[in-house]
Amino acid sequence: MSPQITFKSNPSRTPAPGEALTDSAGRPVPPVETVAHAARIDYVPSHGKAPDRLPPPPYGLSDLGAAAALRVIGPEREAWMQGMQSADVSAAPMGGAVAALFLGGKGRLVAEALVWRFPEELIVTTAPERLDALHEHLDKLLIMEDCELSRAEGLQRLCFAPGPEPLGRFDDVAGSMQPLGLELLVSDDRAKELLAAIPAADSEQVEAWRVAVGVPDWGKELDEETTPVDAGLDRQVSFSKGCYVGQEVVAMATFRGRVAWNLVRLQVEGRAPAVGARLDPARPAQGRRGTVTSVTQVGDLAVMLGYVHKELIVPGSSVALEDGRTATVLGLPYGSLPGAGVCA
Repeated sequence: MSPQITFKSNPSRTPAPGEALTDSAGRPVPPVETVAHAARIDYVPSHGKAPDRLPPPPYGLSDLGAAAALRVIGPEREAWMQGMQSADVSAAPMGGAVAALFLGGKGRLVAEALVWRFPEELIVTTAPERLDALHEHLDKLLIMEDCELSRAEGLQRLCFAPGPEPLGRFDDVAGSMQPLGLELLVSDDRAKELLAAIPAADSEQVEAWRVAVGVPDWGKELDEETTPVDAGLDRQVSFSKGCYVGQEVVAMATFRGRVAWNLVRLQVEGRAPAVGARLDPARPAQGRRGTVTSVTQVGDLAVMLGYVHKELIVPGSSVALEDGRTATVLGLPYGSLPGAGVCA
């Protein structure tokens, strides 16, 4: 029996027009967020403490380019998508999205994505370098369901990092609030309008903020060997919706604690070590495991992401650097909790 295709999700159906939306646990779905009403939320770590010094939060609009996207249509699209990825599709408002993980049968990442929910279709956006792999992965798993999978063209991805006060404009532009801002999926013409009207975000500030608050990134912290548990991606996993491809591995690792390495946030006084520098060098590294994966400099403080052995995830733990200094563990990545917050 193949672990790729033998999972069953909780029953899911496409809601009727005008029907009040509820998630898989029966909770009301919040209304979709818009550019007009988005406002910056102060960063509070889900685990441990924030760095002693934070970089300035970014403000403005980032142009993420042409959307690398897949379209799913048909009456069984939501039921099928529930079983293909880790998030609860029914928790997305119409016009909004949920952050999801597409996994292989062994629980390793195929792609991170946003699953956008619209009245007649679902749109899945991912990193451009993961689109071909994700399309191939899903195409193999679409067997007897009454839905169709294709590439979605003519869409643009933007991300609006709001300020402390709402913008008050573009109330008709909906999105999905993610750790680095309000993700938007819009037409080419609408993207041009927004880019002309809203100041551009500073890409270096966005990256510094990403590292400081602990948001993993594909190619830096994440690759095809990564599992949601070791990378602290539990904010993108529903533990109540039912089964999905890779769910058994994620559940076992979460509830039994069977991971050797965990991604953590760290800090050290002085100059930032190089990406790839060893953490806890007395212990053999395993690829990215045991190394610094991302860094940013905040004054005389270096803030980092990196993988450490599981016993070092406790906030305040000391971790040796290969240059002889000692870094301090701040906590798990953005939105992550020990045991994913569902077990002791």
